[in-house]
Amino acid sequence: MKKAIYQCILLVTLLLGLNLPALAKIEVEDVLGRHITLEAPAERIFLGFYFEDYLAIAGPDAYKKVAIFPRHSWKDYRQSQWQTYRDIIPEIETITDSGSIYTGTFDFESLLTTKPDVALLAAWQYDALGDKVALLEKSGIKVVVVDFNAQTLERHLKSARVIGKVMGTEGRAEAIAQDYEQTVNDVQRRVAKYLSQHPQRRVYVEIGTGGAAEYGKSYANAMWGNLLNVAGANNIANGKIDGSAHLTPEYVLSQDPEVIFISGAHWAKHNGSALLGFGTKAEDAQATYHPYLERAGWEHITAVKQGHVYGMYHSGTRTIYDHIFLEFLAKSIYPEAFKDVDPMAHHRAFFEQYMPQKLSGTFMIKVDS
Repeated sequence: MKKAIYQCILLVTLLLGLNLPALAKIEVEDVLGRHITLEAPAERIFLGFYFEDYLAIAGPDAYKKVAIFPRHSWKDYRQSQWQTYRDIIPEIETITDSGSIYTGTFDFESLLTTKPDVALLAAWQYDALGDKVALLEKSGIKVVVVDFNAQTLERHLKSARVIGKVMGTEGRAEAIAQDYEQTVNDVQRRVAKYLSQHPQRRVYVEIGTGGAAEYGKSYANAMWGNLLNVAGANNIANGKIDGSAHLTPEYVLSQDPEVIFISGAHWAKHNGSALLGFGTKAEDAQATYHPYLERAGWEHITAVKQGHVYGMYHSGTRTIYDHIFLEFLAKSIYPEAFKDVDPMAHHRAFFEQYMPQKLSGTFMIKVDS
C-alpha cells in the first residue's frame, strides 16, 4: 500500500515538473496572403459580409458569435433571404448594427467599442477601410480577409477554409470546399467534352430588377458573366461591355441568343421585378417571368421560340454555393451533357446538410412558354 502511494506521489511530482506545451495557436493565412495568429477560435466577430456563407461554414450557432455586423446590408439587399433567417435566428435583429461600408453609413467607433476578437472582412471592405485596418489591429482586433466576389476557384476554396479555421469548424469548411471544387471540375470536364464536338451556344443574361418593361444590365466578365464563361457559353455581352452594363434591345435581337437567363430576387427598392428566392411560389415566379417572352421582337429569338428562357436567384452568385448555379447554367445551355445532373436536388441537399432549415422557395426555373 505504501509503495503504491509513493508511486502515485512520484508520478504527480514528475507531471508537475514537466514543461507541458501550451494550447496550440491558430495560424491563418487569408486570401491576401496576410498571416494572422489567433489564440483560439473566434468567439466574438465583426462579420463584414457573406452572411449566408458564414452561416453554412461556421455552423448552426454561428450568429451567437457575431458581436456586430452591417444589418441593413443583408436586410435591404437580400430581402427574402433576411426574412427567412430572421425567423430561424431571431437574434440577428438584436446584434449591434455597424452600418454599411458600401453605403457610407459605417460606424467605425461602434466597431472599436464592441471589441470583437476578429473582423472578418470581404476583400473590397479591406480596401475601402484603408488606413483604418491598422487602427483595428492596434486595438487588438485581428483582421482576416476572405473573398467570394473574385469568383476564382482558388479564392472561393481558400475563403471557405479560412472561415473554417477562424471559427473552429474546419471539417465543415473542408467538406463544402471539396463539394465546390468537384462540381466546378465536373462542369468544366463535361463542357469541354461537349464542345469538342459541338459549337458554343449563344447566351444572353440580364438582371431582372425592373421587370420585363425595361432591359436590365447584362454581364460580361463579372457575376453571372463569369459563371457563364466557366459554363462554356458564347455570351453575347463578351467584347461588347466590360463588367456589367445595358445591352440595347436592337443588339440583343441581332445576336439571336439560343439561351436566355434572367436573374430574379426580392429587391426592396424595385417593384415589378422578376421574383425568385425564399418563400416564392413557382407559379408566382412564372407570372413575373412570362412577360419577358412578350417583349417586342422576342417572338423571333431562337431561345424564345425553342423554350430556352430561364430564371435563377440573383443572390446565388458570388457565394459559397454558386457552384450549384453554375451547374444550372451549364445544364440549361448544354442539357445533352448534363442529363444525369440535378442542380435543384444539389441545392436542396446543400441546405439540408449545412443550413439551419430546408430549402423553401423557388430559385431556378425554366420559363413556361
